[in-house]
Amino acid sequence: MPSRHYGEFEILDYSESKSSFSFSFGAITALSLPGFLTQFGALRTALQNIIIGEVSRERWVGDETLLSNIPPSDPNATRELKWLVDFEVDGGNFDQGYVTIATPDTSLLGVNSDWADYSDPDIAAFITAFEAIARSGNDPVNPVIVTHMQIVGRNL
Repeated sequence: MPSRHYGEFEILDYSESKSSFSFSFGAITALSLPGFLTQFGALRTALQNIIIGEVSRERWVGDETLLSNIPPSDPNATRELKWLVDFEVDGGNFDQGYVTIATPDTSLLGVNSDWADYSDPDIAAFITAFEAIARSGNDPVNPVIVTHMQIVGRNL
């Protein structure tokens, strides 16, 4: 079985419930580690700027760092509401996938829309950071390209 390389951010919502956002990436070597850590940090920063929840924990392959146990103060930070980020793999193999991210910041939506405002600097920064680091679990070599980003949720 091939190695699986992945990262994960845990998001804490207003009621202190947790939701995870995980993604795959390519193998890390001693030479690529500094660049990877820079990309991972950039993705964490970009992620925090597109949600109203609290990034409480991060991990990648075997490293886990507790970042916060303090729930967000915004009662709208619920794990039932999420960003749905669709992507395809660059490289021509037509592999597609998606990730979900809890507690989205709904102020980053387009006018009268449930789609992200792609002209917003925080959305653009997240997409850039995600595409720089993420890989499909089926294709750990080629980067992903974000195709859509919208708000989804479940009825309570």
